[in-house]
Amino acid sequence: MSTLDNPKALFQSTCSTNSEPYALQNIGDMMSPEFSENCIIIVDPGMPIHNEAYVIIDFNDELYFRQFVSENGRQLLKCLNSSYDDIELTDAFEVRGCITQQKQRKQKSLHYYLLEKDSGEMKFSKKGKEKEVAP
Repeated sequence: MSTLDNPKALFQSTCSTNSEPYALQNIGDMMSPEFSENCIIIVDPGMPIHNEAYVIIDFNDELYFRQFVSENGRQLLKCLNSSYDDIELTDAFEVRGCITQQKQRKQKSLHYYLLEKDSGEMKFSKKGKEKEVAP
């Protein structure tokens, strides 16, 4: 597993934190199998946070890439890899954005938010879907 001395400082110096989407590289196996180590994720800071969304959150002076879960009045950050513990959000936290898509080496891009054909609403998919190309 790769590590960085100060990932928060790197994030703050290289990533846009306004409403423009930005790319990050996933380091580690905490979010596997859905997100492999070194895959590229696209983060949209304008996307509202919701239950089960994949998010970048600033909590207790650390940045986390996890799944946000709200259950029984508790807010948790969950790793998809069960080898790691959940983090309960007990203090104030700042949402840096929701992951909207990922790109893995030699694979197609997976999108986590797609328009539903019938209703035109944006729907979240925990297992990412290939975006349909208009004919």
